[in-house]
Amino acid sequence: MRRNGCLALLCSLLVASVARAEEKSEPAAAAAQEPATTDTASSNDADGAPAATADQTAPETNPAASTETTQQPAATDVEMAKPAEPAPVPAEPARADTAPAQKAAPAKAAPGPFQASWQDASPDEKALFLEAFGESSKAVQERWDKASPEERKKILRAHPLLGARALKHRWVAATPEERAAFLETSTRTVQKVREAWDSTSPEQRKLLALEHPYFARKALHHAWTQATPQEKLAFLVGHPQLHAELKARWSGANSWQKQWYARNYPGMESLANARPWAQTTTEERALFLEANPAIAEKIRDAWQKMPAETRAAIARKWQGWALKQYQPRLENVGKTMISAKTRPSAPAKGPVKPPHK
Repeated sequence: MRRNGCLALLCSLLVASVARAEEKSEPAAAAAQEPATTDTASSNDADGAPAATADQTAPETNPAASTETTQQPAATDVEMAKPAEPAPVPAEPARADTAPAQKAAPAKAAPGPFQASWQDASPDEKALFLEAFGESSKAVQERWDKASPEERKKILRAHPLLGARALKHRWVAATPEERAAFLETSTRTVQKVREAWDSTSPEQRKLLALEHPYFARKALHHAWTQATPQEKLAFLVGHPQLHAELKARWSGANSWQKQWYARNYPGMESLANARPWAQTTTEERALFLEANPAIAEKIRDAWQKMPAETRAAIARKWQGWALKQYQPRLENVGKTMISAKTRPSAPAKGPVKPPHK
């Protein structure tokens, strides 16, 4: 019994010592592992140190490479942002939207009377300036009056609108357009008149022209289809009701109607660009009148039913003529001529006979 008890005590002591030894060995192993890890880490650090120093020295020795590497992300960012640059594309619609506004701006005002070049001068200015040259004007007048209607039409064949007229009237009843076109066919005379125009100032031209006024547009003998756009519009303005109806159609046209007018009557850009009636040209207004047959038919009938002198009297009231500001002076000349022709002549006085006794 005693022996067994001793053996049990020895076994328990042995187990306790073994357990204690294992507990001591585990910290020792952990402590042994820590230096190993530190050694491996230090060795790794030691191995990576040259690489790190090399990397650290590389930016110092090659800055371009570092800037390239640093700029590469920025470049990629810019490249990624470049697809967003097509933002200016909406500028095209904006420009297209502003285009009508620019086109709708009022056109430049025409130069004043006698201020344009001879080529750009109106027929009224050319015809009136011709009157300042006595011999030249007389030569052109005699050439017109001596020519037959067919010869006049042949001379003016370069002007389809004027050459289609009957031209049976004399020079005194010729319109400024007919006079200016007929003058252009006389080479020597027109050269002389043109040189005088170019060598004088606008004020001198006006003084020369107004010293010899004539009664412009005394009569309009031609048909409606042979009238100029200015004559048509001037006659239309003389009929306020028809004129107002045409203006209302212009301002009330919808987008579909504007497209139809532009497609079938080229030359009406102002209507397509929504320009007001007051900012359109004479040619566009005359073309728009033609594009509205109902109104054009009424005004044509009114023209055809009136005498040539009445048509001219209505047309002369239009404010769009180039020399409208001098119209009273020109009309006074015509009234003086008419009154001189219509004034009854005084009875001839014979010798007084003595009374019979």
